[in-house]
Amino acid sequence: MNSFSQLLQITSYEWFTAIRSRRAIVILLLYMAAAICTMNFAINALQKMEQELVKLLQLPETEEVGVVSKTLWKSKPFQRIMKEVSRDTDVYNDLVGKHPVELIFAWLVFFYTPLLVVLVSANRISDDIGSGSIRYVAFRSSRFTWSFGKFLGQAGMIGAALLLSGIGAYIVALIRLHGTTFDLLTNIFAWSLRAWIYSLPFLGLSMGLSHFTRSGSKATILGILSISGCFVISAIAHFTKGASGWRSIFFYLSTVVPDTHRFFLWRDNAAAIATGATWMVTLALCYLFLGYLAFRRRDI
Repeated sequence: MNSFSQLLQITSYEWFTAIRSRRAIVILLLYMAAAICTMNFAINALQKMEQELVKLLQLPETEEVGVVSKTLWKSKPFQRIMKEVSRDTDVYNDLVGKHPVELIFAWLVFFYTPLLVVLVSANRISDDIGSGSIRYVAFRSSRFTWSFGKFLGQAGMIGAALLLSGIGAYIVALIRLHGTTFDLLTNIFAWSLRAWIYSLPFLGLSMGLSHFTRSGSKATILGILSISGCFVISAIAHFTKGASGWRSIFFYLSTVVPDTHRFFLWRDNAAAIATGATWMVTLALCYLFLGYLAFRRRDI
């Protein structure tokens, strides 16, 4: 059996075990709950903004959410807020004119997806090492094929969960938001897809670290600490931008941190999105491969 067939078998088996153990259902429900809560929070935030705007301008009150916001997101105050949040002129130009609910949803899904990835997938390799089940696989395939197959299986499940959870978010918007159109569903799917691309390096990082331990709980803790470290490095690099001396090291460290390149995925330009996706996939494979290098000669 060639390596590609072995890779497909390991990837599909990851799906099979998740479905058999009901783990796939738990993953879907977790992402669905997060997406629904995110959309509900976004609409609540929009409703409060509209209520304040109605009071300020002394407009007639309305129970329908989204009526006032048809002009809200085109106003200069809201555009100034978006410019501050985006930190980038090109990103800002691409975001201007988009519905506030869509933007709040996008920001939140990018925020919580890395943590969900770690909670769901960080222990998948360490648990198999600890239980000894990898010994049965090692006779039939290489360790790299096994590691990469596990990664692809998890990436596929996370992608499917994000896309399906987008439907739940759209249903909430359809019920609560006035004037919801089918375009919002396609936009939610687009942001879910971008969030999935953004999740790949965090998946590679957490599963790469999972090679170092036989304990699933330790692997999860390592994953949480590692993604926290990534955000800290990115934040320090932003605030020390242009600094010289020892502080400049954070600029170089930030180039291998996913958060530094996430705004490529916020663009409407295909070339920018492709650049961001390339960075994310490259970082994911590098993280995973570094974990594999430490594991390939270890006794199992």
